[in-house]
Amino acid sequence: MSVEAYLPSSPITTGLVALVAGLFSFWLLRRMRYNYPPRPGIALPLLGHAYSPMKTVVVNKIDEALEVLVKKSTDFANRLIVPSVEMFTDGVGTSCSGPALEHRVHAALETALAEMDGHADSPFDPVEHINFIVGNILTGLCFGGSHVYKSPGFRKMEKYYKEVIVDFIGKKYHDEKKTFKRDELRHLVDHLILARTEAEESEGDALVALTDTHIIQTIADIFSAGVDTSRMTLRFALLHMAAYPDIQAKAQEEIDRVVGRDRLPGLSDRPDLAYTEAVLHESMRIATVAPTGAWHETLCDTSIGSYKIPKGTPVIINHWALHHDPDAWDEVEKFKPERYLDEHGKLGPKPKSWLPFGAGKRVCLGEFVAKPELLLIFASLLQRYRWSAEPERVVDISPEKSPMSNTPKAQKLRMERRI
Repeated sequence: MSVEAYLPSSPITTGLVALVAGLFSFWLLRRMRYNYPPRPGIALPLLGHAYSPMKTVVVNKIDEALEVLVKKSTDFANRLIVPSVEMFTDGVGTSCSGPALEHRVHAALETALAEMDGHADSPFDPVEHINFIVGNILTGLCFGGSHVYKSPGFRKMEKYYKEVIVDFIGKKYHDEKKTFKRDELRHLVDHLILARTEAEESEGDALVALTDTHIIQTIADIFSAGVDTSRMTLRFALLHMAAYPDIQAKAQEEIDRVVGRDRLPGLSDRPDLAYTEAVLHESMRIATVAPTGAWHETLCDTSIGSYKIPKGTPVIINHWALHHDPDAWDEVEKFKPERYLDEHGKLGPKPKSWLPFGAGKRVCLGEFVAKPELLLIFASLLQRYRWSAEPERVVDISPEKSPMSNTPKAQKLRMERRI
């Protein structure tokens, strides 16, 4: 039998061979052009990792993370929009004054603390009350007014994100839009409406992207990011206090000395509540509620260190790795608030590898509200209550892990009134 019998020379066969050869050549040239970081997992013979659905770069060290977030932030400024995100946001990317914030925090706390007092000295999970405090504050800053405690609308906000955007945030926005007055700005939504109005007056349709949908989604972004991360951060912080009673007692001594027991902590107390804020920072490091943050995507061909990265590549900053890097943290698994303090007991410069809010052009826009807000809530909860494990139980501070979030495990704590 001749060789030709085994290798028919039909046009289809020739075309297939040419296609395979062309694809292999393209892959080889692309591989030579881009010096990708090493890949984990199993590589198949000849195909390598070509079977993978999407090449994604994960950054685990702080120097490379700062190169992405700060030094070359423009190159990595795009956000990765996957179909599920686009469905919920219509393609809109996840892209206030001190007295007003303090007023909102105190108003929410007074309502919640009065309700929480009824659970003192008994096993109690404060999750609903923390959700209320955080949601109430954000609603007030965005729209003015406040929630009715444990209202059906607020419970719906916790359970149905999509319905919230349409029924809760959308309705609130259109109500506020009807009463908008450019010389009486009341809250964030008024400022967004004014920005669009002034742009339309001066530039016509130049700011056509700032539609009602975009404004509603901007507010929804604030709620989804602000409520989830803040409530989980506070829940972890209380679990840590129950797990480390000596650290809790030291923070409470500072709060008693600086604030006393006759009023709620205020923003003016913040410089003197350094240890309490350091406790919160260490809880945020240990827990890392958003382990991968918001994913980036390269806007152009660029590089990370010695590796070349093509345009359109998803890039993930592994905040969990940064916060648990033994090369960056002394006694990395130990809960040590002192690592954030200087020799005078004041908050020192932010540790290089502490990035719960990200950095650079894509830093979390809520950082400058979230940090003082979280401190006031946390200090108020420590001022009023002593937190401990249920009798004959151990506090479980390990998170329920997922790629997008670390969630505190549901459990009850013992809450003892101090004041």
